[in-house]
Amino acid sequence: MTRAGVTQYQRAFLSIVLLVLFASGCTVQYVSRYDEATEQSITQIQRSVETLLQRIQQNLGTPDAAYENYIPVYEKLHVDAALLQTRAQAIDLNSITAEQSELLIGWLGNLEELHKIGFSDAEMLTVVRTQSQQIFVAMLKFELAKKRQLDPPIIGEE
Repeated sequence: MTRAGVTQYQRAFLSIVLLVLFASGCTVQYVSRYDEATEQSITQIQRSVETLLQRIQQNLGTPDAAYENYIPVYEKLHVDAALLQTRAQAIDLNSITAEQSELLIGWLGNLEELHKIGFSDAEMLTVVRTQSQQIFVAMLKFELAKKRQLDPPIIGEE
């Protein structure tokens, strides 16, 4: 190698090192920040779904478990889920929560269709409840993970 070749290599290496050091000092955000209203909305929808499932289970096998008795509940759930989705879409870098909200809306539609057909036994409700918990746990875990980004690191007591 010539002396000029070594100098070009050294310059390129130094440039790369400086670029890496500069980039490591910058914070890159790939997802939105934690949104308390989103967490509260998810929790409220979960509460409404769980209340619905409890009421259906208590009335299983009676006319009180019929879909027609729960139409206003489904209407409210659909509105609440649509509002959650709109909020999620309005926040920059929040596509994952928006997609989760879309899946929730689809699941609520499926739940309503299943209810129209009728719940034949408690086992069906157990499956639905398990699905519900999986959906809401995933949504809350993601939102709470965003919250942890804002929390200061835990420092041991002195």
